[in-house]
Amino acid sequence: GNENWDRDNDLASAFRYSVVWYYQELARRVGAKKMQYWVTLARYGNRKTGGGIDQFWLQGDLRITPAQQIDFLKRLYLNQLPFSMRNLDIVKKIMVVEQGDGYMLRAKTGWAVTNSVGWYVGWMEKGNDVYFFSTCIQGGDDFNMQDFGRYRIDITRSILNELALLP
Repeated sequence: GNENWDRDNDLASAFRYSVVWYYQELARRVGAKKMQYWVTLARYGNRKTGGGIDQFWLQGDLRITPAQQIDFLKRLYLNQLPFSMRNLDIVKKIMVVEQGDGYMLRAKTGWAVTNSVGWYVGWMEKGNDVYFFSTCIQGGDDFNMQDFGRYRIDITRSILNELALLP
């Protein structure tokens, strides 16, 4: 039912459209043991990958706080994660959401099925300054998924606009 999911995707398009099936297939190929190793080494959230190799971040045991998201983003920005420089550069490149005269916005959406937790995380580069953000919202039983997906981005953009970081 999602035209962006119902087609061939590569890493960049899967990232842009949060193509869950793409990431589930990658996770299955990595395998549980290697995934646990890398999540632990990267110090991502509570580092728990229980609940299924292709579900742990959606409705499994992985949990992360907004502060942990910011810490992870800072380490990504500073190239302090335990991945090759090539891979860090690829991630940073596909994170670009918007850029203009003197600014660049890099971000990623996320949605954990458990408790309907929606994320919009990233950073804004303006001149020589960097502003990290981690917007986390939680939906109720009667939320509209389409609106929910948009709100996490709208809230973040409103704040960035209020701070005069976006044109």
